[in-house]
Amino acid sequence: MNEQILFIGLDVDDNAYHAGVLSKDEKIDQEFKCKPVVSVLVEKLKKYLEKGYELRICYEATYLGFSLCRELRKRGFHCEVIAPSLIPRKPGKKVKTDRLDGKKLARYYRSNDLTVIRVPSEEEETVRDLIRTRGALGEKVRKTKLQIISLCRRQGWQYREAGKKDSYWTGKHLGWLKQQSEEAKYSALKINLSQLLEHLTQEQERVARYDLEIDRIAHLPSYRTKVQALICYRGINTLTAMILILELGDINRFNHPKRVTGYAGMDLVEDTSGGKEKKYHMTKMGNGYVRKAAIEACQSVFNKPKVGRALKLRRENVDDRFITIADRCHKRLHKKSIRLLYSGKGKNKIKVAAARELLCFVWESLKEAA
Repeated sequence: MNEQILFIGLDVDDNAYHAGVLSKDEKIDQEFKCKPVVSVLVEKLKKYLEKGYELRICYEATYLGFSLCRELRKRGFHCEVIAPSLIPRKPGKKVKTDRLDGKKLARYYRSNDLTVIRVPSEEEETVRDLIRTRGALGEKVRKTKLQIISLCRRQGWQYREAGKKDSYWTGKHLGWLKQQSEEAKYSALKINLSQLLEHLTQEQERVARYDLEIDRIAHLPSYRTKVQALICYRGINTLTAMILILELGDINRFNHPKRVTGYAGMDLVEDTSGGKEKKYHMTKMGNGYVRKAAIEACQSVFNKPKVGRALKLRRENVDDRFITIADRCHKRLHKKSIRLLYSGKGKNKIKVAAARELLCFVWESLKEAA
């Protein structure tokens, strides 16, 4: 029996699966195409198993997610998912086809030049999808509010009187908007504003239902300790904690906090050569959900690190070791942000720098909770 290893790169889409097949000694250089159905793909792969080959299969992370990988693993195949943004590329090569992509994946997979993505459990991926959908709905609420405010400004309706700073979207503000809708001069304007307000109410109710489910999941034994480790930070509530936990996954796969900042795409672009050091903006080549959550958690980094009423409630029944890490983080970030502010740095840049350091403390807390 031949015990050679075959490396198979799959290019997957809705129309077909294109595979490139390479052996370690380069004696086998083949390719095949099949329908985008797991059972058909397995029949193709079994032909190589019958000849005694050991198969190593990989494909790029796409809209398909991890379902194909799980199905192949259930059938006993060795399959891994590859990070698309970290696949090596030749600048001068302009020809790109599904067939060539499959061969390229197999070639790089054989030479160990690909970065493998951790495959989450089905339950973990389901909860992560729930939270991502909640984020998308929250963005819709934000856009609807912006549309309503813009409509009022075009009509010359001023809610905030001169010298006053009344808050938007309070009960008083919503009552004022309904009154403007009822007193509108034109029926088109009346219908437009009333429908926007009704749409906003429906969207907020959907978001509230998602928040209730997320809060229920956060109290499950598999998440409770990790959530408690993070909600004792200022700026991190249950939703933000669940985003960080589920997007980072198994924290033990990061052996250093710098790996977490790199995973979030918060490393700096650097061009250092000839004795000259040049550093620029963030790479943004990483998980945008983690990056956004960390930056939003640092919006109050310039305020003194005190424990407010909401934070005090979140810290009830939380282990002191987690609170100690969070307090150390607050003092360090505040001191750093004030120093950078007086040195002339922009506030947004300071918040990003603080978010990058916050992720290092998050890594420590999750390590402690693991």
